Amino acid sequence: MSSEVLGLSETDLTKSLAYAGFVLLAYELVRSLIVEPIKLFYRDTTFEAGPFKSYEVDVKARHKNDFEACLLYLRDFMQAIDNDDVKAIQALRTHRNDLAHDLPNQLKRLNVDSYAPLLERAEKALFKLSNYRTYIEIGHDPEFQDKGIDWSTVYSTEYMIFREVIEKVKILGDALR
Repeated sequence: MSSEVLGLSETDLTKSLAYAGFVLLAYELVRSLIVEPIKLFYRDTTFEAGPFKSYEVDVKARHKNDFEACLLYLRDFMQAIDNDDVKAIQALRTHRNDLAHDLPNQLKRLNVDSYAPLLERAEKALFKLSNYRTYIEIGHDPEFQDKGIDWSTVYSTEYMIFREVIEKVKILGDALR
């Protein structure tokens, strides 16, 4: 399918495809910060006492879908994110699904600039998740305590990749204008 058939200039098609790839990557980065760490935390672990029971009780009881259950767990149980973050992540997921499952039709009407507010909200949520995961994984280690680290500014590799890609998409967008 050529760009002429889609009714798009080569520049607009390139920009739209680059943007679609970014959204797919962004969602996978968010997903990797949501589902995988929680499943790993509960895998092969038996809790004798304390607030943790099991993946099924603590997480899966919140929703039948793992992604949704983990989001609710992070919001309600761990308080790592809030309602606005959940909404931003769900909106990113919906947008990703629309692009992934209907890309040829989406390309014809995709206004990349109109999604900037969604991406900003998703970036804030991703930073919170990234910051939370990094602190949980590293900040509790006695080796890193009392080192003068500002834990409110740390983030993971996933967030670093997200920011780098978003900058490349902005550069591409500017170059294609």
